[in-house]
Amino acid sequence: MSETEPDIEPSRLSPAESFVGGLLMGGADAIPGVSGGTIALILGIYERFIGALATVLRAPRTLRSPEGRSEIGDALRFLVPLGVGLGLAYVLVTKLLVGGSKNPDALMTNPETAPFCYGFFFGLVLFSIKEPWSRVERRSPGVFVAVLLGFAASFTFAGLPYAQEEPETWMLLLGGAGAISVMLLPGVSGSLLLVMLGQYQAVVQAMHDLNLIRFGVFLLGIVLGLVLFVPTLRRLLRVAPDRTMAVLTGLMAGSLRALWPWKESFDPKQGRLLNLAPDHRWMWVMAAAAAGAGVVYLLSRLERR
Repeated sequence: MSETEPDIEPSRLSPAESFVGGLLMGGADAIPGVSGGTIALILGIYERFIGALATVLRAPRTLRSPEGRSEIGDALRFLVPLGVGLGLAYVLVTKLLVGGSKNPDALMTNPETAPFCYGFFFGLVLFSIKEPWSRVERRSPGVFVAVLLGFAASFTFAGLPYAQEEPETWMLLLGGAGAISVMLLPGVSGSLLLVMLGQYQAVVQAMHDLNLIRFGVFLLGIVLGLVLFVPTLRRLLRVAPDRTMAVLTGLMAGSLRALWPWKESFDPKQGRLLNLAPDHRWMWVMAAAAAGAGVVYLLSRLERR
């Protein structure tokens, strides 16, 4: 493959449409348990998103040719408004969930409202599982094994214990690299990884309080994760698309463990434990789940249009 072979078709999305897609992805990424990659799949822009990132990352090699510059321009016209929307939504949603240093412990711990939020995203992810599976063309035995492996990995990930210590600044580098890598995978939440590492509140507070050193280290980790992970994911989507999508299907199914709306505790410092017996609000939680499913339906209709 030549250095300038395009990773993505010219974007059919207007800047406004890309911005709205970024808003939806950023809002999802801000909530532990939800992946922006899931939203990208529902919107039908997942492969284009990964391809555009890969195009920008190899810009130093392709800027020398007119074809390369045209390809980079295409990618940026798609990524810049999407990135602006993603960043804006992430800031706003995390402000609601955590806030700055004046409210360091508010992480969706209100047991009166948390079940509805988790119910909504449980329905959204549950009815999104068909999106990557519908992209699997040849459903061989190896594909079903890939689904099971993805499910086991995600289900285990969602049940890991959470770190409670305040992270050192250098640790945010590793957190940023890990969070962006798993965020690109539908069904695996970058915010949930940060919660498990004990870094979610530290990162959000650094962002809202304009702690440029700590947040800058985190951003450097994001860049490192993109450089290391995006080329690998792009190659997998090219050379083994069926098995890659099968793994993503399993990852999304396993992530439902983290989004189960009835928990014994919604406080990450105490852990997220399943409570299989719904409480008296179960009808409203089910309504929230139905609303999440309705959002999937509407987004899928928009994607087809």
